[in-house]
Amino acid sequence: MSAGKYLVYATIVSTFVLIVWGAYLTAGNWGGDCGGGASTAVSADWPYCNGSLAIPNPYSPGSYGAFVEYIHRTLSVLVGIILIATVVAVSRMKPRPSGAYRALLVSGVLLIIQIGLGNIVVNSDLNAVVTALHLANATALWGVMVVAGVLIRAEEQRSGH
Repeated sequence: MSAGKYLVYATIVSTFVLIVWGAYLTAGNWGGDCGGGASTAVSADWPYCNGSLAIPNPYSPGSYGAFVEYIHRTLSVLVGIILIATVVAVSRMKPRPSGAYRALLVSGVLLIIQIGLGNIVVNSDLNAVVTALHLANATALWGVMVVAGVLIRAEEQRSGH
């Protein structure tokens, strides 16, 4: 099994974990606990959480929501890095699995949209419509990554690997 295939699977799993964590964040209504909306295009306090890069104390009732949001932000960055590494690894495979590669490129575009929507969610004070769009795009992003996983597996099986 190629490193590209492992990375595709890692991207699928990490994105799923991020979506579930985002649902937990939303269910707790903690989406603004690392700093509220901003009047500028960038979320208030990003990349900080309430003025600090330190992980908020999850055992303090006053900062548990900030901890949940901080973990969501951290997972978002990690998923982005894993997706970029996956696109690079798959693009270098010989022969390149073209279907999976195209799906990963679409995932990259959806990730950029997702980042923008996440920013809008915080800056809109967690507007329900924007939050729903953020979840819908996340679901589409994960779905396209699953397609990439199915395609890379099928393409490797056809080539005898």
